[in-house]
Amino acid sequence: MFPHPDDEEYNRFIRAALGSRTLYTLVSPEDDVAECPSAEYEEDDGEPVPVFCVWHDRAQAEACIADEWADHEVDELPLDFFLHEWLVGMDQDAVLLGIDFDPQLYGLEIEPVEVLADILDAAEQMQCTEMIDGYGELMNYRLEWEREMAGQNRLN
Repeated sequence: MFPHPDDEEYNRFIRAALGSRTLYTLVSPEDDVAECPSAEYEEDDGEPVPVFCVWHDRAQAEACIADEWADHEVDELPLDFFLHEWLVGMDQDAVLLGIDFDPQLYGLEIEPVEVLADILDAAEQMQCTEMIDGYGELMNYRLEWEREMAGQNRLN
């Protein structure tokens, strides 16, 4: 999947995630993560799919501390935690990832497992798969997802 030649901002996000090994989100005093309704996707009941936001740059995240997120603070997400807990968990919860949203809540809405796949592909291309804890486990999760999307039976 990686790279997406026509989406330089997304490619920058993927490279930054691997380079800094840290991503950022906004968290409320009640530990709620910055979330907004999808502008593009709906649940079966017609409600917008939840989008959980993450940024590759602390300053971009800080710029979004306003309006409904005015009481939020920037929280760091180590890459391994992001891959294992956020992306896999979000995929299982059928929610979307919002990447590098701007203060008007505009940004890329994408399936978490697609981001996982692109980070794994980029790590392979950059020959740095050893820096990702549980790389093989994450690759197996991705392959199982791809089989399921292709209509094939899961392996287990």
